[in-house]
Amino acid sequence: MAIKCPSCGGKMIFNVPNQGLKCRNCDNETQVDYYDLSNEAGVSKGVYSVTVYSCPNCGAELSASDEQTAAYCSYCGSESILTMKQGEVAKPKLIIPFKISKEKAVRAYEKSLRYRPYVPKELKEGEYIGSFRGIYIPYLSYELDVPDNAFEFMATKSYTIGGWDYYEEYEVKVEIGGTIKGISFDASSPFDDSIAREIAPFDTTDGKEFKEAYIAGFYSDMLTTPPETYGDIAEKAAIDSFYEDIGKKAGNVELVVPKEYSERKRQTGVDGYRYGVDLFPVWFLTWKKKSRVAYSVMNGQTGKLSMDIPVDKKVFFLASGIAAVALFIIFSLMPIFILPTTISWAAAVSLTVSSIAFFYEILKIYYRENHIFNIGNASVNKAEQKKEQERRKKKAKSEIKKRFLFIMVASFSVFIILAFFAIANVVGKVNLVIYAVTLLLHIILFIKIKDRVAKIEKKTAFIPMLFGIIVLVIGLVIVIINPVYDYWYYGIAILCLLAMLANTISMINYLNYLTTRPVPDFFRREGADHGK
Repeated sequence: MAIKCPSCGGKMIFNVPNQGLKCRNCDNETQVDYYDLSNEAGVSKGVYSVTVYSCPNCGAELSASDEQTAAYCSYCGSESILTMKQGEVAKPKLIIPFKISKEKAVRAYEKSLRYRPYVPKELKEGEYIGSFRGIYIPYLSYELDVPDNAFEFMATKSYTIGGWDYYEEYEVKVEIGGTIKGISFDASSPFDDSIAREIAPFDTTDGKEFKEAYIAGFYSDMLTTPPETYGDIAEKAAIDSFYEDIGKKAGNVELVVPKEYSERKRQTGVDGYRYGVDLFPVWFLTWKKKSRVAYSVMNGQTGKLSMDIPVDKKVFFLASGIAAVALFIIFSLMPIFILPTTISWAAAVSLTVSSIAFFYEILKIYYRENHIFNIGNASVNKAEQKKEQERRKKKAKSEIKKRFLFIMVASFSVFIILAFFAIANVVGKVNLVIYAVTLLLHIILFIKIKDRVAKIEKKTAFIPMLFGIIVLVIGLVIVIINPVYDYWYYGIAILCLLAMLANTISMINYLNYLTTRPVPDFFRREGADHGK
C-alpha cells in the first residue's frame, strides 16, 4: 500500500535531505512519526505487507512497499515482465534511514572518477551516473550477554619517551557485566561480504524504530542468510571486544588473555546470542556490458564508497604510448651509455615484476569466484559447500605428493643454477644470476597459478606466465653462450618486453573480469523514486 498525501492524495516518498515524507505532486511534507502504514494485524504478527517482484528467468525476488515500475529483473538483467504479487515479510527491528542523498552520491562518485585515468567513457556519462538506486540491505544484528562478574587480569604496556623504551606490568581488577550490541553482518547472499566490509561500518546508534514510511520510494532486499551463519563469528567478536574495551579503560594496556578461544569464552561467560534483522541503506550503480556487470556501492549513511571500475584498453595504451615516446626522447638526449647486457637483465627483472603483479590478479579472481571470504554466500549453498568439503578431503591425500614434486622441481632448479655458475665466465655472472633467479621465480609462480586456474572460469590464465618462462629460458641460454654480438642481448630484451606486454594485456583483461560479475549475481534496481 502506497503512502498517500493527506492534502492531494498523491504518492509520498521519503525525502533524504529533510528526513521526512514529501509528496511528489504538491510538495507537501509530513514527519515520519505522524504517518505509519502498519495495521494492528501486521504489528501483532511482526510482519508488514509488500509487493514482491519475481523474475521468470532466474527466480530472483525483491520487494517494495508499494507498486513500483519494474520492467526487468534486478538480478539477471532480463527484460521479461516481472510477475507481481502481494506478500508479507518479517518486520525489521531497526532501520537506518538514508542520510546521503542521491545528489551527494553522484557528486562523490564523479569526484572519485577524477583519480582513475583509464575509465571507460560510458561510466562518465550523465545518464548512466544518474541511475544510482537506493536499496535497504537486511543485516543480522547480534546481542550477547556478559554475566556480572569480577575479573582479574595481568596486563602489559610498552612505549618510548625521549629515546627510552619502557615496559610496564599491571594487575587489572574489574567488575563488569552487561550486553554487547552492534555486531552486524549483511544477510543478503547476493550482496558479497567483501563489498559489505568495504563500505562498513554502519552506526546503529543512529538507527530508528522501523516504520514503513522510511522505505517509501526505495527497494528492500530479501533476507536470505540464516542467523546461525554468523553466530560463532559474533561470539568471537564480542569476546575480543570485551577484552579490548577493558584494556582501553585501564589505560590502553594489553591484557594477558588465554590463547585458546574455548578458555576465553569460559572466562568471559559469553554463551549464546540473540539476533534481530535491521535494514541498512546502500546506494547501487550498475554498469552492464555483454554478460557481465560492474558496480559502485555507497554506504547510504556515511558516504563510504566501493567502486569496481574497468579499464579502457584503448585509453590505457594511448597514454602508455605517449609516455613511452616522451621517455625515449628524454633518455636519447642524456649523455649516458647503457651496456646491452644491462638492458637485457633489466628487462628480465621488469618481466618478473609484471608476472608477480599478474599472479596476484589471478589470486583475486580465485578468491572471488570461490567465495573464499564471502561467508554469507557460502552458507546459502549448503550442497555446494558439502561437495567442496568432500573435494578437499580427497585433495588432502594428494597434497603430500604435490609438495614432494614441488621440492624436487625447486631442488633441480637450484642444481641447474649452480651448474650454470660453474660454467659461466666472470663477465656473465651478473646476467647469469639474474636470469637464473627470475626463471626460478617464474617456475614457482607458474606452479602456483596452475592450481588456482583450475578453480576459476578463465582456464587460459597460465599462458602469459608460460610465455615468460620460455623467454627467460632463451635468455639464460644466451647468457651462458655469451655471444660477441650485442644484437643477441637486444633481442632477448625485446622478447622480455613482448612478454611484459602479454602480461599487461592479460592483467587488464583479468582486471576487467575481476571488476565485473556474471549478471545473475548482481542487483540492478530500476524504477524507484529516491527522494532527491
